[in-house]
Amino acid sequence: MVLTRQGGGAGRTGAPRPPCPPVRRRPGLAAGERGSQTLEFALVLPLAVLLLVLGLHAGLLAADLVAAQGLAREAARMAAVADDDTVNAALAAAAGRQPVGLALRPQSPRRPGTFVTAEVRLRSRAFRAFGQEVWLPATATMRTESA
Repeated sequence: MVLTRQGGGAGRTGAPRPPCPPVRRRPGLAAGERGSQTLEFALVLPLAVLLLVLGLHAGLLAADLVAAQGLAREAARMAAVADDDTVNAALAAAAGRQPVGLALRPQSPRRPGTFVTAEVRLRSRAFRAFGQEVWLPATATMRTESA
């Protein structure tokens, strides 16, 4: 006997197939909630960017505070051994392009052994992008030396 067709097996028409495993969905994600994760990300992204920008501005403000204190200390050291014009020139060179204000007490000439106080005001770079001028104060005091 010669067979013209293959007999039996999984490829045969009408043969039983194994059952398909059930489709698993993620917990809490119904059919109508597709795209909700993208929407939540889009809602949270501006807040994350805002926090990043505020953190960067806080870092700039802290750096400006440290710079103002350093400039005040340097101005007081210079005022302890030099006259006011020399102190103003040295402070302008040390501040670079940042606007800075200086007040020295007492004014020159100063007697050796007395205290000189330098009050510096430095304009912060942190709020310049927002159109605000914030001046950071710093004070340093040194004993006047003899020249």
